[in-house]
Amino acid sequence: MKTIRVVAAVICDSMQAKRKIYATARGYGDYKGQWEFPGGKQEAGESPEDALRRELLEELSLPIADVSPLCRREAQGIAFDFLTATATRAPVLTEHEGYALVHPAEMTKYVFCPADEVVARQIAFANVRACLWDFDGTLMDTYPLLTEVFVRIAAENGVRLTAENALSLLKGTLRDACAALSALTDVSVDELLKECRAAEAERLLDAPKLLCGIPELLLALCERGVRHYVVTHRDLRCRDMLAQCGVLPLISGFLTHEDGYPRKPAPEMVQGCLQRYALAADDCIMIGDRPLDTRAGKAAGVRGILLDADGRFAGEKSCEARAENVAEIAEMLLPDWCL
Repeated sequence: MKTIRVVAAVICDSMQAKRKIYATARGYGDYKGQWEFPGGKQEAGESPEDALRRELLEELSLPIADVSPLCRREAQGIAFDFLTATATRAPVLTEHEGYALVHPAEMTKYVFCPADEVVARQIAFANVRACLWDFDGTLMDTYPLLTEVFVRIAAENGVRLTAENALSLLKGTLRDACAALSALTDVSVDELLKECRAAEAERLLDAPKLLCGIPELLLALCERGVRHYVVTHRDLRCRDMLAQCGVLPLISGFLTHEDGYPRKPAPEMVQGCLQRYALAADDCIMIGDRPLDTRAGKAAGVRGILLDADGRFAGEKSCEARAENVAEIAEMLLPDWCL
């Protein structure tokens, strides 16, 4: 099967400053109105650089300079070559319905075509210098055990729950899950909460388990100068769990239940982390598996990635990106190129 080759331009206002990047809105086809890095099909015998110059003159009457390879992505039999370039004037719109000069960190505010979406996110997150991590379901794979504990305690109090039902409740907060269970029993929310936490903590401390890919991601980001902080409703026993898993040396700081801040989605925990560790909100990313995590980050001025393994939060507006797994987070934060 012959591979179709497509070139796309990440056009900067200056190769030194890179304050703004050109984006164009498609005026035709299935992705009409969505944004893209302009370009087109590479013809036989053309180099990617020559193809890009030709396409931009044909489509946008836009001469470019400083053309250089950036990265390659492949999907559905199409090889996309992304190249950087500079331009000194506005494009002439013929096939597109708009264009914008976008600050790199604001790329996620635009809906990009699927072929360009990953590169746009990588550009947007290139300035991240600190990751603020939720703990349960984000760093640590605690939900299978917590679900098992919750189903057992529900059964002991005369309520039959499936694991799926329990997980759905627990994806809110443990207190909310206990409140739902309390409404069906004679046991108070606080009693159920205490029982759940005690049973889970006892077993979790015996054999904590990180999400697949987390150790490698933490280390790779550290090697790029990115620091990690844990912002969690748990107490400081989460340090012991991370120590057992061998990643505690990669963590620069903690904010926990014991610090006395209101619970997420209130922004105070995130704000407290920024203040305690002298972090700039624009340099940080909040990573969590529930909207309450990214909502807390957003309210504190911190961008967010929502780890949404089962797609239940597809319409969530508090995050700049959603990821199905840790590998997708790594793809966003660890591109194998530098703009």
